[in-house]
Amino acid sequence: MVSWIESNGDFSQLSGAERLKAESKGLYGALPEDLAQPVDHFSEEGAGILKFHGAYQEDDRDARKERKKLGQDKLYYMMVRTKFGGGKITPEQYIWCDEFATRYGQNDMRATSRQDIQFHGVPKSNLRRLMHDLNVLAHISTLGACGDVVRNTMASPVADIDPRYVDLGFDAVRLAQEINARAFPKTQAYYELWINDHAVHVNPDGSVTFDRPPTPQEEEDPLYGKTYLPRKFKIAIGADFDNSVDLYTNDVGIMAVTDHDKIIGFEILAGGGLGFSHGREKTYPRLADHVAFVSYDEIWPIVEAIIHVQRDWGDRTDRRQARLKYTVDRLGLETFVGKIYEYAGRTFAPPRGVKPNDHPDFLGWHKQSQPGLNYVGVWVECGRIKDYPGSHQFKSGLRRIVEKFRVSVRITPDQNLILANIRDEDVAAVQDLLDEFSIPTDQNLPRIRRKEMACVALPLCNLATTEAERVMPEVMRGLVAAGFGDEDVVIRMTGCPNGCARSSACEIGLIGKGTNRYVLAVGGDYLGTRLNQVLYPSIEFKDIVPTISKLLSLWKAARKPEEHFGDWAYRVGVDHLRKQLENGVITDQTT
Repeated sequence: MVSWIESNGDFSQLSGAERLKAESKGLYGALPEDLAQPVDHFSEEGAGILKFHGAYQEDDRDARKERKKLGQDKLYYMMVRTKFGGGKITPEQYIWCDEFATRYGQNDMRATSRQDIQFHGVPKSNLRRLMHDLNVLAHISTLGACGDVVRNTMASPVADIDPRYVDLGFDAVRLAQEINARAFPKTQAYYELWINDHAVHVNPDGSVTFDRPPTPQEEEDPLYGKTYLPRKFKIAIGADFDNSVDLYTNDVGIMAVTDHDKIIGFEILAGGGLGFSHGREKTYPRLADHVAFVSYDEIWPIVEAIIHVQRDWGDRTDRRQARLKYTVDRLGLETFVGKIYEYAGRTFAPPRGVKPNDHPDFLGWHKQSQPGLNYVGVWVECGRIKDYPGSHQFKSGLRRIVEKFRVSVRITPDQNLILANIRDEDVAAVQDLLDEFSIPTDQNLPRIRRKEMACVALPLCNLATTEAERVMPEVMRGLVAAGFGDEDVVIRMTGCPNGCARSSACEIGLIGKGTNRYVLAVGGDYLGTRLNQVLYPSIEFKDIVPTISKLLSLWKAARKPEEHFGDWAYRVGVDHLRKQLENGVITDQTT
């Protein structure tokens, strides 16, 4: 089968990232040499391959200007990301992660929007120790948590404990774990570099000595080939009653479809992705298309076929055009679906067009399907599990609860946590500890803050153009102070247009566009099935709370009964909203 690059591309025009992968010899690249050097950072080539192993090289951007003035190099750190399907880990694994954050990182953890844990502020000298201990002590992998492969597979974090899922006989978490296992890159490099204790020694300065040189492999990965995928590839699993994972924003979405409390099949979505570049019209956020309706046994065959279509037909000359969404648009949906059939060696039933009807956040106390057990969803501000002086003691409190009650931990798609398998007789004691450490559930939290999300952004993300995590709480507190705390509105913020907090698929999105400036977009729907639209292409940070407050006031004055903000804003239209914001009066306009 002739691929797109063979029929339309020039191999001499492959991007630098593609050449780096092709020459990496099974994801070794320059990593052995870099690890052996007693320096504080990796080479450019090493950092490029390091991503596939689950780590990014970053630096403290708060310190850049002063260090440059002093003639010093950047203050380098690594970010390490875990990979566990559906965000589910055991109490022992959580305790290890908490310990490693203190021992090797900056004494906090980050719950991500893809249900991972990230360790920030890890010096290169601690990297091998952290990667080793995660695998050997905690039995947690980081392989494929970053890089041009299938990333962590998302799933409803309560699919094995919530009565609605369990009564259906569908465990989306287990399916996510199975897809992760199938999609791990098959490389010896990960074991030899990070796990092998027999031929590797870590020196006191953190550099690594190999008793024998690593043995790069030349064989192709059975799923990905020699150069893996053109870009990252994201998969999520949900249900028609649960779109907490934002199915439409993924390269592949798997939606369980129900009828009278029975699963009748799975709607397969393909081609979602939110990242774009400001000022480049050929880049854009896109929601996935419905492409097929399948049985459970057909899920992996169609997912594997879609991966292979993207592997062979994705653009490898321009990384800005390399995601599956551009492959779908370039081929056309009909041709794309035809290629899925070709790679699968069969056809699939056409999609039924079923859309989700709920977007739960899981906060608060809930009865589990298992008799005598409960789970509680706890809110974590912007996903940062740390102790804030005089405020939320997330790190200490969660550690205490997990150690004392041995609860299972799940990371939600909203960057919050679920504590599961809590016995009836322990509910009051767990709640007492949550109160003691000022960790909110759903009872002591303004409703408008329940679904807020922000990406990491400054000071550690290399791509951020402005703040997100550090200023989002200020925005939300401002809206609460303005009297909107009881409103149920989905607001998200990112420090750049790469979409890590899914700001293009919410009711109010703030997308970084430069120092203290953001795109303000509105009109996405509450259920996550419609993109928002740009209201203002650039707004200063100081104007965010006043502007959103005006919008919310207008909505409250003109909305229909039970009408969500996003639906109202979409119905009215951004053009009319802009005209009316100045005088604060809006009429009912249907578009």
